[in-house]
Amino acid sequence: MFFIDPTTEQGLQASDGLILEQAFLIELEEILPVPASVVFWLHDDPTCPATQTFSPEQQERLQTWQSNRGEDSTHTPVVLTDLLVIPLLAGTQQGLTLVIHDVDPALLRKMDSEWLLELQEKIIHHFCHIRQIYTDSESGLYNSRALSLFLTTKLCKKTLFLIATVPGTRSLAGGFQKSRQVTTLLQSFIEGPLFSLGHGLFAAVRSTTQRSACLEYSHRLISRLKREGLRRVHIVFSSLPSEETPQEILATCQLLLAEAERRGPYSLCDEAFLVRKEQHPFALPAPPVIRELQKTWHKLEQFGILLVSFAQEPPEDISSVLTRDCSCHALNERETLILLPKLSLKQTSQQVKQLSQNIREQLGILPSIGFCHWPTVAVTKLETVRACRKAILHASFYAQGAVVAFDALSYNVSGDHYFDEGDYKQAIREYRAGLQLQANDVNLLNSLGVALTEINRHREAETCFTQVLDQEPQNSMALINKGMCARLLGRPEEAITCFEQGLLHDSKRQQATLELYLQLGKLYCLKEEFAKAVTLLDEWRRLHGEPGEFVFFRLFGEAALGARKYQDAMKALQRSLQIYPQNTDSQSMLGLLYVLDNQGAEVGLSLCSRAIKADRGDARHLYRRAAALHHLGRLQEALHDVQDSLQIQRNNEQTLLLRAILYEELGSLRRAQQGFQRIVSMKKSTEKRKKEALAGLARIAARLRISSQS
Repeated sequence: MFFIDPTTEQGLQASDGLILEQAFLIELEEILPVPASVVFWLHDDPTCPATQTFSPEQQERLQTWQSNRGEDSTHTPVVLTDLLVIPLLAGTQQGLTLVIHDVDPALLRKMDSEWLLELQEKIIHHFCHIRQIYTDSESGLYNSRALSLFLTTKLCKKTLFLIATVPGTRSLAGGFQKSRQVTTLLQSFIEGPLFSLGHGLFAAVRSTTQRSACLEYSHRLISRLKREGLRRVHIVFSSLPSEETPQEILATCQLLLAEAERRGPYSLCDEAFLVRKEQHPFALPAPPVIRELQKTWHKLEQFGILLVSFAQEPPEDISSVLTRDCSCHALNERETLILLPKLSLKQTSQQVKQLSQNIREQLGILPSIGFCHWPTVAVTKLETVRACRKAILHASFYAQGAVVAFDALSYNVSGDHYFDEGDYKQAIREYRAGLQLQANDVNLLNSLGVALTEINRHREAETCFTQVLDQEPQNSMALINKGMCARLLGRPEEAITCFEQGLLHDSKRQQATLELYLQLGKLYCLKEEFAKAVTLLDEWRRLHGEPGEFVFFRLFGEAALGARKYQDAMKALQRSLQIYPQNTDSQSMLGLLYVLDNQGAEVGLSLCSRAIKADRGDARHLYRRAAALHHLGRLQEALHDVQDSLQIQRNNEQTLLLRAILYEELGSLRRAQQGFQRIVSMKKSTEKRKKEALAGLARIAARLRISSQS
């Protein structure tokens, strides 16, 4: 259905009062019979501007009215002395109410209740039609018009995120289905309004402007989407409000997206890339300073260079404590670059220590100093300036007044900085440069391997982790990371071994991430070691408590189902669906459980059918409904689902075994015999399946003997 009546489809949402406020207010000017002031009151938002609009007495009347609505959530307009309250959504929570004030109270008292109901219906009807203009018809999310409208409102301490996704599908139908799944996934991950800008591009606005928090949030969101099988994910963010127009803000974000795409398949970028390049920790000085330095070091065969950085502006110029042969360049009020010509590495180190002592004694302050000597492997003369900045960042990990020489560890620090910013390719260059200074450094190899996995170069990453384990066989970080590579390269047994060794000690289990537990639990389920998976995930809950991610409960439900712990499985899957109601895996597994545990056959089958309808390309949903139908004795219907499942995944041994069993129970012994024999002859068939198939062959042979004798 391409043309949808908005009044019968989605209707108004609580967030409409925030996102579409401007458009609604313009419409209200035409609807209201008298001039008045209007406020949208979001019940569950204490920061809503409406709470600042009313006097304390008016706020008290509104709160009393809300508390008196009761469980039935009365939807009737009401006059509260000098306020006209028109509920737009039923419910005391997640509610949206229109509050009209600055109207003569005598006029309000004359308003008939029936007329108020008609006014309420008219307002809601008009608002629903406006909402259709600002809603994406395919996803049901707010569209780009709504985002532009929202960006023109007064925003404080908020950040705009753009999320570009590319589902890993090849067919048009699969891409459409996957895009719907991505939409529902993002809705479960992101709190607050979500905007769809088309072509797999989404926008969200969060109430924070701290760059570190935005980076952490972006990394976490990328990790979640990557886990769900998306082929590419890029996230960019920009702080609001901005002096730019909405169109200029979005144009800036498009430039950031182009940079994020350059950085790798799972990457991020923020406005610092464009508007604060000169403030980057590794930025070069202004061109005039560079030209002066180049004139000085042009014919030098060796020199030392250092950057002196003060926490605050020094009381006087530091040139008074320098030797005459130094070349001094003030970069700003707190930074000075000093060139020490013709000195060896040892002489440079001694001179820097002496300079630090002189500044401390004569000026009474403690500067941080980062220095580099040239020639250094793979460092050009110009790069020595950046090397000093990297050494300064390295010095920030120590106490105030630290003096740090640029070395391999400085490359590790700078590589980590680029990694945190989402620039994985530059991080890889930093780590590799560090390895040129100190080959086989364990920290650099581990860091390089992790960065390589972020751009899907898993074989190269595995080589890095192997080199670490050659030196330190019990290095838990390298074991876990190598396990991740082995899993992605299709070697599950090796991955399980690496993960288990990485978790060998209790201290390592305490430090392990949820991602590791999920990956190992998933591998246990793939190997049908369901009891191990249940024990592992129970261990996470004991150590860290229940996480807020649906995938944990979905996996726990799968493991408990395989281990025949039906009650535990149902509780886990119900929790998964509370967090993410559209999760089809949880729906079909829960449907099968309802049938197996006699909790309601029709409800169970309807859940399986809902999962199949939402995700037709997944053979597992068809198998689960077939298993449920088999349990209910509806063999022909089960066989039909099995055949459909095998059209999608033709060599799934679990489904092949069920088909053979169904043929056997329907009396098609020859077909059943062929099915069991096929499982026995399959190279990748597990021992458990082969035993079940051999038992089936034995049953059929016995029945055929009895049939021939009779």
